[in-house]
Amino acid sequence: MEAIRELLAAEDDDRRAIERGLHDGVQQQLIAVAVDLQLARQLVTADPAAAASLLDDVRQNVRIALDEVRELAESVHPPLLDSHGLVAAIRMAAATAGVQTQLDAELHVALPRELELTAYRCCVAALSGAASNQSRAAVRLAAHRGRLTFEVALDGSKVNARSLEAVGARIRALGGALDVSPGYVSGWLQLPS
Repeated sequence: MEAIRELLAAEDDDRRAIERGLHDGVQQQLIAVAVDLQLARQLVTADPAAAASLLDDVRQNVRIALDEVRELAESVHPPLLDSHGLVAAIRMAAATAGVQTQLDAELHVALPRELELTAYRCCVAALSGAASNQSRAAVRLAAHRGRLTFEVALDGSKVNARSLEAVGARIRALGGALDVSPGYVSGWLQLPS
């Protein structure tokens, strides 16, 4: 029962983070776009060159807002996970974060979506420490003896244990375990029989 309470609290924290991202990021970008479009409309006849320049700024702000929406959507559920699997999704997340990552995978069974997503979130949260320091990382994934195991070792960085709280709660609620130390994360999830 405690694991379920912990999971629900962690999911609430995740939702609040997404709400903040929408409110403080995307919404503010779109408000700026709306204001700039109104100003550009006023400038079209009076100063066409200024209107054109302002519209270029609007285009850039729209791109930024779209990038923020894509990042938020991928934080909820990365589409690459469904289309190409866990290994490809982790590779892409590491590359996007700028983390040079060696990935070793022994996954010879189909993984349930819930377990794939949980392992993905754990690995990406662990890699976030390396992203801020431009360090290297090694990730190992394996499915054997009825378990999906995962390890992330950071070279020259520390794991942000706080970033793993929500996924840790999810892992425990699924009957698995997570171990976090300064430069290393490991865990497992039970595979269905």
